[in-house]
Amino acid sequence: MERTDQRNMTPARLRRPVGPTGPGALASLVPSDRRVTRRPPADARPTVEPGHCAGAGPRAEPGPVLLADGLLTERLSLAVPQDTRVVVTDYEIPPGGSLPWHYHEGRVVAVVTAGVLTRTLSDGSECVTPAGGCIVEPVGPQGVHMAENREPDPLRICALFFLPQGAALSTRAEPPDAVTRG
Repeated sequence: MERTDQRNMTPARLRRPVGPTGPGALASLVPSDRRVTRRPPADARPTVEPGHCAGAGPRAEPGPVLLADGLLTERLSLAVPQDTRVVVTDYEIPPGGSLPWHYHEGRVVAVVTAGVLTRTLSDGSECVTPAGGCIVEPVGPQGVHMAENREPDPLRICALFFLPQGAALSTRAEPPDAVTRG
C-alpha cells in the first residue's frame, strides 16, 4: 500500500483518481489547490467503444476522490433499516484537543487519516488507533466514549454514520462510573 506523509494535507484536499484515468487525471496524491496536468501517452488515451457516445469523440471518465483508506481489523455486520440516514464527516482535532463524552444512535465506522486517535471507552479502557486504522463505534448510551488527540500533530478522522432519521451525529453524555471512580 502506498504511504504518503499527510502532515499539512487534509483528506478534503487530497485527490486520487481510482479506476480509469483520462487526460489530465492525476496519477498520485496531490493537493487540489495545486493545478497539475499530466498527459498520458497518445496510445493510453481512452477510446470510444462502438455504440457509446457516437460522434461525441473520446471523453475522460470521472474518477472518485479518495477520502480515506484504512484497514478494518474487527468483524463488521451491518444491517440497517430502510430510510436510514447516511452521513460522511471529516473531523480535525488539533493537538491536545478532544471530543467530549458522547454516544451514537446508529453505527459509525471511521478511518483515522492522519495522526493518532486515543479513545476512552465506557469501561475505562483506552484504544489507540494510528493513521490507516479503522474503528467501529458502539451503538447507544451503553457505548459512551470520548476521543482525544494526545499527539503534537493534528488528528483527522473520516467517519461514516448510519443513523435513524432525525438523530444527531452524536449525543453528549456524562463520563461513565468506571471512569469517574478510576
